[in-house]
Amino acid sequence: MVKSENAELLVNGKRVENDLTFTATDSQMEVQIEFIFNASELGGKELVTFEELYDTSNPDEPIKVAEHKDIKDEGQTVTIKEKPESHTTPEEPSTPTKTSDSPKTGDNTPFVALFAMMGISAAGLIFAGYKRFRRVKKSK
Repeated sequence: MVKSENAELLVNGKRVENDLTFTATDSQMEVQIEFIFNASELGGKELVTFEELYDTSNPDEPIKVAEHKDIKDEGQTVTIKEKPESHTTPEEPSTPTKTSDSPKTGDNTPFVALFAMMGISAAGLIFAGYKRFRRVKKSK
């Protein structure tokens, strides 16, 4: 219900409602019911949930056993937040601060060291290949 209008909540011409079938396990049992709808046009409105409880032991003739329909019940009231009127973007600093040259991946390994290790590895592979090639050539 829309509290200020004391009228049913309609979204796109349809009632916002939900049915839940459950079996009570206690006289003070609480049940959570979810309502899914587009509330983008309801900013600032207060919505109140009404409930009806039915005995469905005979599904052909359900019997209403309780109802809770109090438009002033604060415990059943939800307020939809207002949409901000203008979208604000955070201010950019006038001069960007640069702390390192590496990409923001959390890795600050210097690239020079990586290239040096790659060069040493490549030289080692070339030397090992040369030695093997010389040994094969001498054995012929």
